[in-house]
Amino acid sequence: MVDVVGVTYRVGGPNGLRILNDVTARFDACKFNVILGPNGAGKSTLLKVATGLLQPSAGAVRYGDRPVAAFRADELARTRAVLSQHVELAFPLPVEDVVLMGRYPHYRSAPTSRDRDIVSRSLELVGMTDKRRQAYPTLSGGEQQKVQLARVLAQIWNLDDAHEHKYLFLDEPTTSLDVHYQLHLLDVARDLLAHNCTVVAVLHDLNVAFQYGQHIFVIDGGKLAYETSRASDISAELIERVFRVRATRIGDGADGQGTWRFSL
Repeated sequence: MVDVVGVTYRVGGPNGLRILNDVTARFDACKFNVILGPNGAGKSTLLKVATGLLQPSAGAVRYGDRPVAAFRADELARTRAVLSQHVELAFPLPVEDVVLMGRYPHYRSAPTSRDRDIVSRSLELVGMTDKRRQAYPTLSGGEQQKVQLARVLAQIWNLDDAHEHKYLFLDEPTTSLDVHYQLHLLDVARDLLAHNCTVVAVLHDLNVAFQYGQHIFVIDGGKLAYETSRASDISAELIERVFRVRATRIGDGADGQGTWRFSL
């Protein structure tokens, strides 16, 4: 599991703007954890602190019983991977070379046959095998995001030997993707749960978040406003207060959650 304990994050020094304010959250192991909140709430900052990309002004982050600060950079890269909403590449690298980047922390001078096998299998998982030699910039936005998903899968590959726990962090990965690409990406991520992997995702679409989230954290104004392991516990009052919209739940659905409709 990932434990975020009493984390505060400021920009501009000790008296600077406070983005996160004493946040404590436990992201459950082998679960699909979802972080929700309005723009500017501190969601992405919390994710970056949890991944070790940002150092908190106060508090600590632990992976299991180990502080994230105790990991060497290469060791951390082999333990967790981060997929953001869009990754720009300046050079027309072939798709398979982009995915191979995920294996950089695992070899020294040259990739092994195992590294290349993992690249092939990662491309197969995301349905991009037939485009492995195509130049990355010529792909559509959705196809590029599938390649980036393959890259992070290769980085924390755990499907053969799951004795080491892995962590996948998704920072608004489905933004600008159509429904098909959104669901495919999140389905692949959810399948990792069966292979000793914890998923933590920042999502914007509330209905999609409630569909996939097994533990949901709502961030507002840099603070943890609510958490639950049951999407059906989310109330209209909470959504209206945090997101400043009118919220109406339509039906109960097979899982008791139903679908939400929003208006101003």
